[in-house]
Amino acid sequence: MVKIGVISDSHGNLTNLQDAVCKLDQLGVDAIFHLGDYVRDAKKIHVWFNRTIYSVKGNCDQGSSDGLNYAKISFDNKIVYATHGHLFNVKNDLDALFYEASLKKANVVLFGHTHHKLLEKKNGILLMNPGSLMGGRYSENPSYGIITINNNSVNGELFELS
Repeated sequence: MVKIGVISDSHGNLTNLQDAVCKLDQLGVDAIFHLGDYVRDAKKIHVWFNRTIYSVKGNCDQGSSDGLNYAKISFDNKIVYATHGHLFNVKNDLDALFYEASLKKANVVLFGHTHHKLLEKKNGILLMNPGSLMGGRYSENPSYGIITINNNSVNGELFELS
């Protein structure tokens, strides 16, 4: 079994970032994905979490030479595709992102950018937006997610910081 923590859109809120990372660590995640806005925040995760960290750039990171626009990682024969989402216009619809995930043969797609939580399955692909660690936008509390890959099943769960 593999447990993957998912966070996005920290926008410099290091207090919420630390709280989420500590909770993910307590929940026993094997790795963490930071989905952008800000990549520099993702670099600080190593202070609180000594396992694997993946990060992708968001629209607020485009001037930075750090990070990639997407990551495609295999966990237990399941492919996780991670991107911030702005390059796929996810604020309007998820069609372009879903099409890209299909091309990449992804089982899981992780994205942020909208600051709005989402967890749904479409044609066997699990899509997760963990919401924002910044909070405040769309009247949602700061949030994060966990993806669990166990044998042939892939599941997700969303959490709010309390």
